[in-house]
Amino acid sequence: MGEVVRRFSGFTYSAQGGLQRDGARIHPGPQARQLLELLLDAPGALVTKSEIATRLWPNRTASDDSIDRCAYLLRKPLREAGGEDLIATAYGRGLALRATVEMVDQDAVQPVRPGASTEPHILDLWQTAYELAGDRTREGFVRAQEAIASAAQLDPGNPSVWSLAADIAAGRVARGFLRPAEAAAMIADFASRSLGAARDHTPARSVLGWARGALEGKISEGLALLNQSVADDPLYGKARVYRSWLLAAADRLDDGLADCEEGLVNSPHDQALLSLRAWLILCAGDLERARRYARDGLELRPDAATLHLVMSIAYSLQGFHEQAVNAARRAVASSPDDPLQLAVLAYALARAGAAKEAEALVNSLIEDVELYAPPCFLGPAYFALGKREQALDAIRRGLGEGCPWSSFVRVDPRLASLRAAINELGRAPRNEARPAGLKSRASALIGAAQHFSGR
Repeated sequence: MGEVVRRFSGFTYSAQGGLQRDGARIHPGPQARQLLELLLDAPGALVTKSEIATRLWPNRTASDDSIDRCAYLLRKPLREAGGEDLIATAYGRGLALRATVEMVDQDAVQPVRPGASTEPHILDLWQTAYELAGDRTREGFVRAQEAIASAAQLDPGNPSVWSLAADIAAGRVARGFLRPAEAAAMIADFASRSLGAARDHTPARSVLGWARGALEGKISEGLALLNQSVADDPLYGKARVYRSWLLAAADRLDDGLADCEEGLVNSPHDQALLSLRAWLILCAGDLERARRYARDGLELRPDAATLHLVMSIAYSLQGFHEQAVNAARRAVASSPDDPLQLAVLAYALARAGAAKEAEALVNSLIEDVELYAPPCFLGPAYFALGKREQALDAIRRGLGEGCPWSSFVRVDPRLASLRAAINELGRAPRNEARPAGLKSRASALIGAAQHFSGR
């Protein structure tokens, strides 16, 4: 008798043989494989998020984003192999396997055809990078880039490694830790490597689409890439985030909000979707509803600092200045060097009458050459300080340089009385040169990561 395996919905799984279908080996990755084992142990029953976290991350706290990402990494290969909708989500509680599981003899299973495998320590570096990037701090992003560079060195043909590197670059530029031209070039480089390894890799196509639209101003081209991503994989939440962003840039705010809502059906705890939904509602001018959604989102994801920013801006516009400053300070407390959050704090302080503190904060952001404080968020701070021309200069610079937040300047409620002037600015030509040596960017990152990987 051979090893006993479990069969479900056309798949077979065993500890030695792994996951198979029709004799072909499927490689979901070590943590997704552990998740599958948990679900197979309790077919049809709910496996709680705490049980998943304890099994997959025994030595550290796991965020809801990590669990959602792991579920996606299991759903995707199952779905691609013909297993539609096998993983059910009980919102806020956990996951369950929609399948009957039976025990079969290993001798009845077809032999496995050889296929590429990914070493567990590479995927661990990948997961480490994802967790560090989730901290959204300057140090966290740097260490995340080091971790993913180490993974790329070990497995340069892994498309998921390169797509995550591109996502990290997108996160860095959105927060103000990377200049737009450099981010656009890095994302193009990393995404092309990913798509070179797997030409239909949804995560790579998604982040590339966002970069084309949000950083390079090629909105139609970016949306075309993202439309394809959503069509190919409607469960990939980050594609919804990126597409919602570009839909707002295309003056389709309602469509962007609908995309967020659709994404949250499958990933109800995704903090990027929760944050962007609240932000788009704010941009639509519904301040009370934006505050309510931000508050509700924080109950699900207390670590979603951007939701504090939405609340702060809404409070400021409604004249609740003490609450606005407090909300912005709560966001800053989670990441004290985050330029995006500091710019919102400066705006709240200026509106609250603390002009000296607000101006000092704006000046410190401008003087830090290692940061790229988003000009389209500095603009509202300048305007709140009564510096109209400096506000318009900042916005003009953001439009010209490809500040990702330029997607929203025409709908940002803080700039409502400047909209006529902003419309006249248009989108200026990019005035940042493409960074030299971008072709070897990945090699430089890999070399810098040696101390992190210990190799």
